[in-house]
Amino acid sequence: MKYTRNVLFAAALLLLASRVLAQGAEKYIINHFVNDPSVIDAHLVITDVEGNGPIVAMKFYDNDGNLIGEGKELIQPFGKLNLDPGKYVKKVANGTIHIEAQGGNIVAEYWQFYKDPKESWKNTTTVGQDAAGYTKLVCPHFVSDPDVEVYIVLANTDGKDAIVNVVFHDDNGREVGKARELVKANGKTALLPWNIIKTKATGVAFITAQGGKITADYWQAEKAKSYQIATPIAGI
Repeated sequence: MKYTRNVLFAAALLLLASRVLAQGAEKYIINHFVNDPSVIDAHLVITDVEGNGPIVAMKFYDNDGNLIGEGKELIQPFGKLNLDPGKYVKKVANGTIHIEAQGGNIVAEYWQFYKDPKESWKNTTTVGQDAAGYTKLVCPHFVSDPDVEVYIVLANTDGKDAIVNVVFHDDNGREVGKARELVKANGKTALLPWNIIKTKATGVAFITAQGGKITADYWQAEKAKSYQIATPIAGI
């Protein structure tokens, strides 16, 4: 009996270790980046989570899915890269970053800092997502309010045009608006709930994609309260 307990305990430890070691992915996507050195100090942070020291290939696309920059870098084992998108993109632009690691799993983040001190309240970061993408996602919270700046960012992950449907429900489950958008291959689009719902509301947004896969972020900023947040929208 003691032997059996020890075996089960060891198996549990191995399972836990495998889950820890399996963090990250070979392919990541940053759903939104900005290259505008006069306005924003941007950082792409890529971390090796397995200690293999992979080479990472990065492709930068504009909102229409056009390739506007690319590069390759080596990450030292268990180290990280802190990169300026302006090293690879030579014009003012925003869009998506597609990252592929050769030889190990990674995680990625995007940080942006406003150079004008009066805009520094909007400094924020968002985490990248597994570039496998989804066909169904749920945004568990949105705000529709003309005084709150809100964006639902939809990014194409798999190089195929995707038709995306978004249905907004208020906190009581009533449908209050819907949208249908084309997200071009490797590109992105951003929806403003207020422009769709046209009345104040909070609630949940359900997102489905056809023809291709997507990832998504939720961005919210309010000048009166001096904050901006950006958070991934979960696939389901």
